[in-house]
Amino acid sequence: EDVSAVTRGWQDNPVEFDHVFNQSRRTWLWGSPDITRMFAKRHEHVTDAYYSAEEENFAAKDLTILDTWVFNRVADMFKQAETNQTLQNELGQGRVFFFLHLLGLDSNGHAYRPHAPEYYGNMAHVDRGVRGIANLFENYFQDNRTAYVFTSDHGMGNKGAH
Repeated sequence: EDVSAVTRGWQDNPVEFDHVFNQSRRTWLWGSPDITRMFAKRHEHVTDAYYSAEEENFAAKDLTILDTWVFNRVADMFKQAETNQTLQNELGQGRVFFFLHLLGLDSNGHAYRPHAPEYYGNMAHVDRGVRGIANLFENYFQDNRTAYVFTSDHGMGNKGAH
């Protein structure tokens, strides 16, 4: 995605480049539709799940619900894999990629500021959630070959601005 898209209200403005999604055999994305749809609609082997506009309510008191939504959907998919042979085959083919877009932490940082109890609470929530997802992956795959990449789109100043 062309980074200048942010100045045009996140309108779709694709830039062709080589990235992990198009190098994978199978990719799953969870999170904000503004992010996941950009990638899923261009690749048949990419599946995304995203929360609704109502669930992505930036006026909500506690936006950790967005991160909880993502963690729960990932766990649900792996639960389905216990009885779904097609999903088991897709997960076992190698070069699979999972992308978890955790918007709650960013949103709570903007809403409450980075040193607020709500922000620190969301950080602890994300730490627990990531630990749970890592355990889920390790228990499912049991191959000691899972790589984890953590990234952020920006930092945040003390007043909640980029």
